[in-house]
Amino acid sequence: MHSSPASDARGSLIDAIYDVAMGARLWPEVLACIAARIGAAHVNLSVVPTAAAFGLEQWSGIDAGFAQSYAQHYGALDPLVPQARRWPAGTLVTDAMIRPQTAYRNSAFVQEWVRPQGIQAAAFANVLHEQGDAGVLGVLGVLRDVPRPFEEAELDVLRGLLPHLRNAIRVQRRLQTGDAPGAHVPLAALDAFDALDGLAQAVLIVDRHAQVVFANRAAAAQLVQMQGLRESPHGLQTPSPEATQRLHALIARAAGDGASVRTGGAMLVERAMAGLPLQLLAAPLGARHGVAMLMVIDPLAARRGVEQRLIALYALTPAEARVACEIGNGGNPRDIAAALRIAPSTVRTHLHHVFAKTATRGQADLMRLAAQLAQLTQSRGD
Repeated sequence: MHSSPASDARGSLIDAIYDVAMGARLWPEVLACIAARIGAAHVNLSVVPTAAAFGLEQWSGIDAGFAQSYAQHYGALDPLVPQARRWPAGTLVTDAMIRPQTAYRNSAFVQEWVRPQGIQAAAFANVLHEQGDAGVLGVLGVLRDVPRPFEEAELDVLRGLLPHLRNAIRVQRRLQTGDAPGAHVPLAALDAFDALDGLAQAVLIVDRHAQVVFANRAAAAQLVQMQGLRESPHGLQTPSPEATQRLHALIARAAGDGASVRTGGAMLVERAMAGLPLQLLAAPLGARHGVAMLMVIDPLAARRGVEQRLIALYALTPAEARVACEIGNGGNPRDIAAALRIAPSTVRTHLHHVFAKTATRGQADLMRLAAQLAQLTQSRGD
């Protein structure tokens, strides 16, 4: 199927974000591209130890004198950035979300520090929040120099990019530090990152506490949807506390602690909204204790991929593609009619067209075709 210019631009931007993980010098260019994508004057990213003071010295659009006055006085009046230490990763806040707005606009912070710089609107996001002795905080700042609030579509673009920015930071930190001071990540590890990103399957590398160490692109997209699985300061979470507890136990068994035998396992996770549950598979990762690999299988995504290929390759209508997928999954016309809320005669008509367009001779042939398209979809990531 043909992609839209917007999706192409988003894909190119995500590719650039992952490229920057291998070369920090590319960050200014990537941040400028994000700014252009959402109509901002500047987009800035800071990554600091959680215990360190937060400064704006390196932020584009902030004059050195204003950065100094922020550190000395106005930072204490800032209602947004200092709170980032308490936000979970993925939190996105704008100045327009502050209430009451009148009090904010008339505050000394806005009148004496924000407005003199020509900043008319701002958004901030907590990209990364890793706690502990070696914890780091990643904050994204977005500055607009025109008096127009950020639209929801623009904020959605930012939300969609946050997991990919988080991945890029994590990979870059591993390239710089390895597993210990002075260590280097071997070439095989870099190849592994590339291989995982190339998979259509959502794959997470997690530690024994269910904290995400790395997520490939498919997994990052899954997490940002927050439909069944999401990140939090306390590790991966599900909509159910009981399921979250089982997930953490599953990961702990696969990651091990150096003393116990590491074992894999699987579980189903219900979505926050109705739909087929996610399938989670946990497995030990190599010989290294303390980390595990978690695969996330979304039956709905695989089904949508097969439907799209049937439409693209055989000119099926969306209704015909849905019926074909149901037949491919072993359904019978009567049950399909009930599930799709259409008459059985309509199912038979759609099925007649499907057989003609795909040159299949019966349900068994159609099931084989659907299985082949499912494998193709998983291998190509469509």
